Amino acid sequence: MTSTATSIDQAARKHLFPSLLILPVTFAAFYFLPQLLDKTAGYLTAFAIYWVFCLLHGLRLKSGAMAKLYTWPEMGKQNLLLVLLCFMPVMGAFSAAFLVAYPYLDLSIYFILAAAALVNGFIEEFYWRGAFISRYKQNFFFAFLVPTALFGFWHISVYAAYGIAYQGGFWPLVGGAFFMGIIWGYTAFKQQRVLVPTIAHILANFFAFSNLIAENWLR
Repeated sequence: MTSTATSIDQAARKHLFPSLLILPVTFAAFYFLPQLLDKTAGYLTAFAIYWVFCLLHGLRLKSGAMAKLYTWPEMGKQNLLLVLLCFMPVMGAFSAAFLVAYPYLDLSIYFILAAAALVNGFIEEFYWRGAFISRYKQNFFFAFLVPTALFGFWHISVYAAYGIAYQGGFWPLVGGAFFMGIIWGYTAFKQQRVLVPTIAHILANFFAFSNLIAENWLR
């Protein structure tokens, strides 16, 4: 085994176990906290646990400064195509969720949507894309496949949230997360940048969360 392979293997054992641990922890949080508190407080607390974990472990996982990851990529044909692909989920969330929820929204809800989308979109891209790419660079398995799979699987925890209904049920939520994770993860990996996926993620969250709020709190 080469020294590079050995160092990657050691890093995987050290850093990837907490990423696996997040799955049962968040599953329990989303299922039990809305019952122990109330639906709103429990749901928000579960997300707060998830966000804090992503920030803390992301800061430990990352290797060096990440400022370059938040610069705009050069716009060759390949990068332009990847940018367009990144915004496909945004258009899907706009048409499937926002246009349905629009009649129920007011200014205060828009502020809530903007805050939730900014926090969740930024933190998730920082962790699942930025920190892993910062650590593993061009390693396809650890920089793309592993975080993409875990990003998709963690949405099972969100689906398990007690008392919360999701538009379309399990497959649109979890399957959609895998689909978006593949697009955003591959774009970040190929560009070695996370700026485009972060913007797309925030916008997709804004539109998708609109119907989540409408279904569970407004209708």
